[in-house]
Amino acid sequence: MFYQSFKYFLVRTGLTLFLVVVFGYMSLYFVHEVALPNVYFNDLWIKWVVSGICLFFGFVVYGIFGEHRFISALNNLKHIDLKTVGPEIREQFQNLVEFTRSSYFLPGKGRELREQLIQDYAEFLMSTGSEDPEALNVYLKAFLQDTQQTRFRNVLVSALTRKEKLTHQEIDLMLVIMKTEGYEDRELLKHVITIFLKQEWFTNKSEPVFLKALQLKTGQENKIISFMLPHLLDKKRSDYLAVNFYLESLTSLPEDQQGTVAFLVSTSYCEDRFKVLDPVLHNRCKQVFDSLEADTKERLLRMIKEANVAEQWKRVKLFHSDDKQALERLKVCTGLSPTFWQVVGKKVAGLVGGVFNLIKKVIFKMFDGLNIMGGMNTATKLILVGLIFGGMYYAAVAVDWKVLFPASQPLPAVAPEKAEVPLVKVFTLQVAAVKSKKQADAAVGKLKKKKVKDVYVVKIPRKEGGFWYKVRVGKFSERAMAEKIAAILMNQKKIRSYFIIAFDDQPPAQKPRTQ
Repeated sequence: MFYQSFKYFLVRTGLTLFLVVVFGYMSLYFVHEVALPNVYFNDLWIKWVVSGICLFFGFVVYGIFGEHRFISALNNLKHIDLKTVGPEIREQFQNLVEFTRSSYFLPGKGRELREQLIQDYAEFLMSTGSEDPEALNVYLKAFLQDTQQTRFRNVLVSALTRKEKLTHQEIDLMLVIMKTEGYEDRELLKHVITIFLKQEWFTNKSEPVFLKALQLKTGQENKIISFMLPHLLDKKRSDYLAVNFYLESLTSLPEDQQGTVAFLVSTSYCEDRFKVLDPVLHNRCKQVFDSLEADTKERLLRMIKEANVAEQWKRVKLFHSDDKQALERLKVCTGLSPTFWQVVGKKVAGLVGGVFNLIKKVIFKMFDGLNIMGGMNTATKLILVGLIFGGMYYAAVAVDWKVLFPASQPLPAVAPEKAEVPLVKVFTLQVAAVKSKKQADAAVGKLKKKKVKDVYVVKIPRKEGGFWYKVRVGKFSERAMAEKIAAILMNQKKIRSYFIIAFDDQPPAQKPRTQ
């Protein structure tokens, strides 16, 4: 079960991450490069939407796809022509059984589908008259799921009764079959009793079967009594099963054993051991007590009074603190004490289940449509593919996405000049400083390819000779505005580093040259 759950979540998580990487990259590329180029906006909401869609397809749609595959394959196995049955049908059933253990299903859902499939598989094998080991194993699985399936029961009983030696599991299966039927199959009961006596199997499983055989008079009474009675008397047992066994065997016992057995049965009556549990058994014990001689009755009653059984039971503390808690939990489990959260959880589960079933129906219809498309001829498929790609091309090229989805424009790169002030402090972003004009022009070209606006170069003499070519971006009236634009460019990975330069609006040494 743990391995199945691990596969379930591992595959879905891997598929979700794959979709996030592929589909997420394609979505962001389409928005930024095709639909809205040169438009700057916060795309966090797009990432969340894409992640939600990928999570939905990775977990929900993937599971629905697996269930759809299972149902489609099962429907193909519903109508089988028995005149032309080959080994490939068995192989299809076996593959479908293994499919229920795949990562498409949680352990509970996989078990539910597997049980449904096992019933159909068993019916198919039954219709072909198969009784090989593999078929018997399928019959066993189908019978254990539904013990009312007498067809499977008959095949299993026929196979078990023909075996010379049974394993413990096979004996347990026969006991389950007999218990389910209320021990009505006397021949099967006699067969099991013969095995128990032959193997001298005295266990908690064999005792009820021996008692039932005595009650139904299968003809093995003497053998059962001679085998069981010494074990019961040796331990002086007076429990429910032992007293029933004593009563069934009392008339068949020799006189020396009848007295001992009658005394044990009468003791149970005097102690009121079964008065409430089984009144019929209590009355049967009373009949044995009444058949005793007067002095024996008196002695027995005196012993019971001296033992003071009732007073002893008054002092017995049946429940401890942990037992009380367990009882409260049991009351909740049995429905005697429903909790508020159980009611709420049931309603929420019903609502969620209804929505999920609706989604599943829609997706099933989509899958059915894909199956129909798969059955079309090549020309029709090419036409549909052409229409799909044509629509995608039209959406990418012909539609003006800027009009449909207007976005806020970036802040202006150059702060407006104030004419009334002769000298104004101006801030700019310096992103590079190189020693040659060729390097400066290359840096400017890269920035412009990245859609960076207001790029210019300032040529400044070096002390040791030559010039510095400093690449700068924009002119801003406030340092805060320059820092904001720098943060945007860094987040979009359009620049690697920068520092802010402050200068007068009209520098006295040299006026910047725009490239």
